[in-house]
Amino acid sequence: MQRNKTYAKILEQQGFFDEAYQIYKELLQVSPNDTQIKQALRRLKKLRTKFIGVNEKQRDFFVQMQTDEEFREFEEWLIGE
Repeated sequence: MQRNKTYAKILEQQGFFDEAYQIYKELLQVSPNDTQIKQALRRLKKLRTKFIGVNEKQRDFFVQMQTDEEFREFEEWLIGE
């Protein structure tokens, strides 16, 4: 997949803040005056700070859940069973 603003936005919406941030940083080097990229980097910097310590394995599992069984597994993890 091409590393562009659209892809970075999709990653951001799916909760992959670090990956999106890295793509925006790369894009900023190519387009240093792009205000959308600068805004995205500021927004993601705040989000990345807010979610420090998030269990990335569980976050990724949550983002990709599709079946009722997966939802139950995640609920059990949340309540510590």
